[in-house]
Amino acid sequence: MRKMHLLLALLMLAVPLAVNAPAVSANDSAGTDTIKVTDMKGRTVTLPADVQRVVVTFNMEEYFAVAGDEGIDKLAGWSHKYWEGRRQDAYDAFTAVYPQLADIPDVGYNGDISIEAIISLQPDVVLSSSTGANYNALEPAFDNLRAAGIECVFFDFHAQTVEKHCESVKLLGTILGQEERAQEIADFYARQMAVVTDRLAGLPDEARPRVYMEFSMGPGQYGGTWSEQMWGALIRTCGGTNIAAGMEGASVEIAPEQVISSNPEVILFTCSPRSDVSDNIVLGYGADEALAREHLAAYESREGWDGLDAVKNGRLGALYHDLSRHIFDFAGAQFLARQIQPEIFADIDPEANLKEFFERFMPVELDGVWTLSLS
Repeated sequence: MRKMHLLLALLMLAVPLAVNAPAVSANDSAGTDTIKVTDMKGRTVTLPADVQRVVVTFNMEEYFAVAGDEGIDKLAGWSHKYWEGRRQDAYDAFTAVYPQLADIPDVGYNGDISIEAIISLQPDVVLSSSTGANYNALEPAFDNLRAAGIECVFFDFHAQTVEKHCESVKLLGTILGQEERAQEIADFYARQMAVVTDRLAGLPDEARPRVYMEFSMGPGQYGGTWSEQMWGALIRTCGGTNIAAGMEGASVEIAPEQVISSNPEVILFTCSPRSDVSDNIVLGYGADEALAREHLAAYESREGWDGLDAVKNGRLGALYHDLSRHIFDFAGAQFLARQIQPEIFADIDPEANLKEFFERFMPVELDGVWTLSLS
């Protein structure tokens, strides 16, 4: 018997340690009642293995994509301004499917997140973005939240990398008990982004046309553009040269004279519904394609634009502003790539791929129009 025990002990010592262990494990001290996860801020927290109540302050689309039909029942509170008023088309689309969303308590948005409201709801976990405003609002309250039995988990869809998008969505899947579904979403996303990156690998600078992007506020006023982040970063990823590259700041104001002197070969607008302007391009849920096309074409008459290569060649396009920094932003990247490098991406239909994603993973219908090109 002693020899048998000794043999078992030696066999256990011989088992190698796991390499690249996943960011989730059962809590040894509590059996299988809890799990430990490491979030996108590098924080390891312990959560119930069967999460039933969540507060979501950001990335609501990602939450519903991963949670599936159970998502609405587990939602104890959320940041209403994430959609309502700010992205009213999305708010209307989701409340049409889930009318109870409007009555689920509001916990505030960004810097106005209410710790008291969160604690009063007694969620198992707060799901939030690792971006400054969200993290900065919650970080000082970690101890108070933990004392109330509430942990925060942060995701990163803002870094605009395939790796962090996929890690974030799989982390959501672990927390919500939807690992298989989350893996399907991550795999779908990675395949769709590879359509862009694989075809453009090694593209020389001389083959990259000059691109100008602007947030649509109507032809009468210049909206912001982007330097090295968000849409500015995607311009190069999608085969172009950003005329605003090198400007200080993420979202920047560019002088009309600089746009004209740069003579962009491709001009693209990002678009969302707004209550303060009426002649901007509106895309997204429920958008009217004919009206959006009329407003896009109006930009061709902007002062000084008649001589731009992009205008002379009809290379103006527009896309929904929130086709970035989301798990479905592959469609935004594919549209940019098709507009910037039309010969390389002539066979790619970004909206068809986006429609497939919505049909497979989203609780709402992809209606309206999300991308538009004058050509």
